[in-house]
Amino acid sequence: MKYTLALLGMFSSYTFAAAPLPSYSEVRLGFESIDYSESLSDVAGFGQLSQSITVTNPAVRQLSYTGIDEYWGFYIGSAATISTEIDQEVWSLKDFGAIQQNDFKVKANELAFTAAYNYQRAIQLTFGMKIFTSSFTRSNFKFVNPGATRFDDALKALPREEGDPVPRFDLPGQTKDGDDVLQDNPASLLPVISVTEDQMGLLATLGARYDSKLTHPEEKLSWYIEGELSTPVYSRIQNTQFETTTLTDTFNGWGVMARTGVRYQLVEHIAVMFGVDAYYKERDTVTEEVNGRRLRVPEIEYTNVSLTAGLQWSY
Repeated sequence: MKYTLALLGMFSSYTFAAAPLPSYSEVRLGFESIDYSESLSDVAGFGQLSQSITVTNPAVRQLSYTGIDEYWGFYIGSAATISTEIDQEVWSLKDFGAIQQNDFKVKANELAFTAAYNYQRAIQLTFGMKIFTSSFTRSNFKFVNPGATRFDDALKALPREEGDPVPRFDLPGQTKDGDDVLQDNPASLLPVISVTEDQMGLLATLGARYDSKLTHPEEKLSWYIEGELSTPVYSRIQNTQFETTTLTDTFNGWGVMARTGVRYQLVEHIAVMFGVDAYYKERDTVTEEVNGRRLRVPEIEYTNVSLTAGLQWSY
């Protein structure tokens, strides 16, 4: 009988130690602030062309965790823009100032698959893959003077071979002859025209997460914090100005993510929560030669900070 009780005790201890961490899901709604900037290092020898804009969109954040055993589990997470705000952006060129303005909107989505190793009861080491997509649309293009006229004059004054076309500063959907005036030129300018760019990145991620709920499950108030580094293993860019051409690249940037939040346990399996998620990503300039034509998309910096609230339920 003593041996039987000892065996049962050993078995129950092993079962308790091998129990996985609690599984849960959460959904949060709120708003995201996206800072988006582009830059080309050298445009026609006149320096850097750049823009920067901030838009605010309603957004959703979702996360679920499934425990496998005492050491391993996995996360499936997603983030999405619900709808887009339209704002005005201005392009500036070194020594010329502002030269162009247009309307701008951007949205972003991601889907993450992450493995988690339970380094300690409340600390997890994470690694996995993330699919990140973003899409922007520019429309209602206009020249900004005096910078636009000065830049156009500088382009026309560039040295060129006899018979070469005169370089001009054109808006999307517009072309000019060498002697056309810059402003109010109707040649080939469509009444409504927009430029859209879709970006997709397959990212490798590595991070860590701390959750106070795992060490003090009896407390109603808990908090968490998480950090993650990423790099795009593969990038794909489509721009309507490039017609059917798709630009691709590998390991052409990096990113960092941080999130934190608090929860209050309402009942046994349901908690209300508030969270802050912050992302910063950079992508290098992508250039490709197609049929003797050089296609180039600028270097970008992307920041997304969201404030969201919602529910978490465990099972």
